[in-house]
Amino acid sequence: MKLESLPETVQAIIAQAGGLGLRGAFTYIGASAFSYRCAEALGEYRSSRPSRLVSEGGQAFVDYEVGLQCRVNGKRGRAWTLIVAYEPTDVYTVWLVEGHRERKPSEMVLACQRDVYCDTLQGVIEAAYDEAIRTHNQGFIPLS
Repeated sequence: MKLESLPETVQAIIAQAGGLGLRGAFTYIGASAFSYRCAEALGEYRSSRPSRLVSEGGQAFVDYEVGLQCRVNGKRGRAWTLIVAYEPTDVYTVWLVEGHRERKPSEMVLACQRDVYCDTLQGVIEAAYDEAIRTHNQGFIPLS
């Protein structure tokens, strides 16, 4: 992923999470398959509404306008996704969700931390991941 080609708001999210290097939260959680949502490439661009969990036709998903999402190392055979949503109030919401067919929408959220300030984003991502591994994967991180 070439940082300079990303919208400035998405670049800021990555930087505030410690970047993509070895000391960053994304390396810590084994992030891959990055994608983002942001309508404007230049300058700061905020969402017009808060992120939220939505369930339509039995399928649940996190609805957000501006943010970054990626797959993370989670429970083997399950799809764990981290979403960092940039909220209208200039803070972040960190979502860690699990999606698979047997998962009920009411149980898919492994972690949700709201009102995260930029200077604490990296620590919140790492702590949410650590707690999810401890709670939902008996403390073991899969290597593949």
